[in-house]
Amino acid sequence: MTKKERRISSRHTLAENLRTARSLYGWSQEELGFQCGLKRTYVGALERVEINLGSDNLDKLASGLGLPPHLLLTPPEQAYPEIYAAASKRNGRR
Repeated sequence: MTKKERRISSRHTLAENLRTARSLYGWSQEELGFQCGLKRTYVGALERVEINLGSDNLDKLASGLGLPPHLLLTPPEQAYPEIYAAASKRNGRR
């Protein structure tokens, strides 16, 4: 696997989408973990692309963020509009 292929892996896509969502929601890793029923250290490891994500935890993350699970694995440039819309709705903006 080349460096370019690794950069666009599902793990990297997930990490970028999690960081984006957290930022837009105004949440720390600890808050995201709390909202999803996961530990902060697990969230941090996902964002640092240190571990693989299980499907049960994908569902927990998506549910906590109010997003469909597939969106967290969608390329960031395609996922951003929906993540932004969900964050705006949750934060009371339109």
